[in-house]
Amino acid sequence: MLPQWYLYSHGLNILEDIENRYVGSQESSIMNVYLKQTLAGATWPPPWRAFAKERPEVAQALEIKWQTQPLPNNGLVVRKDVPQALVDAVGSLLFQLHTHETGRQILAAMELSRFEAANYATYQPVREFLKKFEQQVRPIR
Repeated sequence: MLPQWYLYSHGLNILEDIENRYVGSQESSIMNVYLKQTLAGATWPPPWRAFAKERPEVAQALEIKWQTQPLPNNGLVVRKDVPQALVDAVGSLLFQLHTHETGRQILAAMELSRFEAANYATYQPVREFLKKFEQQVRPIR
């Protein structure tokens, strides 16, 4: 949705001016551009960097044209029937990964510096974006 918002906010009617394709993976999006199946594709930085490292010859043939503003992501979600003690224990482990070498190695492989505790307010920008996107661009449900 962020790429569609970017296009919309720069004057494109994303429902009429372009054909939207949902291809199933970040790599597939990149390869669709490389193979000239699409004129442009969207991905996010960690998968792009991983792809560029694994397939530098393909990445060199492509150009990053623009980047959207970030939103909070990667929330830890659990079912309502999971005991709170287990949720707290998993959260504690994740929030402390950056404090020891093994944890830093795990985080580095994911291109993250750390996990941070969040709350309802942390995701307010996401809720605001979704509301604005649905009002101005297209339904999301």
